[in-house]
Amino acid sequence: MWESRDRSGAGARSLAAARGLAGLSVLLLCCGPGRAQYERYSFRSFPRDELMPLESAYRFALDQYTAEKWQESVDYLEMSLRLHRLLRDSEAFCNLNCSTLPPQPARRFAAFPELQLFSSILQRARCLRRCKQGLPAFRQAQASRQVLHDFETREVYRYLQFAYFKVQNVPKAISAAHTFLQRHPDDAMMQQNMAYYKSLPDSDEFMNDLEMKHYEAIDNMKNAAPCVVTYLLFDPEDSVMKQNLVYYQYHKEKWGLTEEDFLPRPEALRYYNQTTFQLQMYEFAKQHLQADDEVSNQNHCKNF
Repeated sequence: MWESRDRSGAGARSLAAARGLAGLSVLLLCCGPGRAQYERYSFRSFPRDELMPLESAYRFALDQYTAEKWQESVDYLEMSLRLHRLLRDSEAFCNLNCSTLPPQPARRFAAFPELQLFSSILQRARCLRRCKQGLPAFRQAQASRQVLHDFETREVYRYLQFAYFKVQNVPKAISAAHTFLQRHPDDAMMQQNMAYYKSLPDSDEFMNDLEMKHYEAIDNMKNAAPCVVTYLLFDPEDSVMKQNLVYYQYHKEKWGLTEEDFLPRPEALRYYNQTTFQLQMYEFAKQHLQADDEVSNQNHCKNF
């Protein structure tokens, strides 16, 4: 069976009904490499004609999918992926930009050192607000949690895989299926799709994870390695980043990487330590200050 995940409820479709094996083999040879949908993406010069709310682009893509307007669905699914990456990169840019703020002079808070922490929190909040006001991604209507969840779990690639297949772009269909399986390795229907793709000649060439950020030059591996370690500092269970880290460590001699290249970025480490301390303070306040308040309230009630 061939999965389409038809949103109108039509269910799975047979592979034979979609296209014959021989015809697809020819298409695979003629289409060329399956390049990522981010080939036209640029964080600093995102095309104005593509700026629109992420949810609007994604919903329209799914509507076209349901109507079996495959090329239109492909176009807007790809656009929605670029919009989502723009949102993620904008968040990362502001977080990084506002994590390196100069600390307030300690002498100003000599009498009340805890105020220095609160001051830094407010300073960072103001910085984030100003930063987001200047970026196009935050001027659009923000997407719902369900839509963001579809992108974070790569559910969008389930639709994109079949839409690519229907417009006879088999290399990109293979890449989309592979990308989906990185997050859902036990999905039975997509495994069947991939088994079929693997039966095609030279299909291994297109087994690309479209969500993995590639650096254009080997020299930039010295930037890539600490980025991966930094990401794992905040999300240590991310399976894809763990695989990336193993990959970089395996090739560290080839790329001239040292142990220092596998340390998190200093500014991110400072931010991590700061937020960890803030969380500890919050937990301390919950356990101790709240209890004192309750006792105080009880004593106050007894006086009446």
